[in-house]
Amino acid sequence: MRCISIFIYTAVALAAVSPAAADFKVRMPDAETGEFAIEPLGDYGHDPNPAHSGELSSVQEFEYGVNSFWRTELELEQGRDAGPGQSFKFDQVTSENYFVFTERGQYWLDAGLFAEFGKSTLRGNPNEFTLGPLFRKEIFGTINTVNLFLQKEVGPNSASRPFFVYAWETRIALGTPIEPGFQAYGNPSGFEGFNSHWPQDNRIGPQIFGTVSNIGPGTLKWNAGVLFGVTSASPRETFRWQLEYEIHF
Repeated sequence: MRCISIFIYTAVALAAVSPAAADFKVRMPDAETGEFAIEPLGDYGHDPNPAHSGELSSVQEFEYGVNSFWRTELELEQGRDAGPGQSFKFDQVTSENYFVFTERGQYWLDAGLFAEFGKSTLRGNPNEFTLGPLFRKEIFGTINTVNLFLQKEVGPNSASRPFFVYAWETRIALGTPIEPGFQAYGNPSGFEGFNSHWPQDNRIGPQIFGTVSNIGPGTLKWNAGVLFGVTSASPRETFRWQLEYEIHF
């Protein structure tokens, strides 16, 4: 745990401000041997200002639990930038890896490490590395998960320095088929009025979570909701959705 604390301090200290690509998913510090999952997710941003409206993302993930320590995923990404006249494009192929340090509930905090490399499919767009810890704490009937990531662009037209992004989820553990909660995403490296030269994109909003067991050989998990922009660079509302169909071998 001391090493994880040192990593977080270093990440925050080194983080420079740069715009982060929209990726509205909270990643969990879990790995289960032999589990295969297909996971489609996406989002759509709407705003009265046409320059901030029309953002669209669609992602298909294919996941496999190699063992109880390592889970790996292949991700195919398509998207459209906000603003009039933007086209929908297949823009990135990504390799994601999760390394789990604790069994769920083993210690006072569940912990893992996330590492990702995204290869752009568009000429002139940079590739990117993402690295950071995953934390989860179950307390007072809630499940709280936080991702703290350092991202670095490489290749053509890349930002010169890394930047820091976060994702946060709180879910109320009612033990029912549908449970409420909320999520928050963003880049807190600077704030409104701060001379960072980059717009800060932060969004937060209510979500609902559900699980449907015994669908064929597997289990369907889903969550969806709306995120409200809290800074001027964010669309007024972002509608997001995420499905995950798990099969255990």
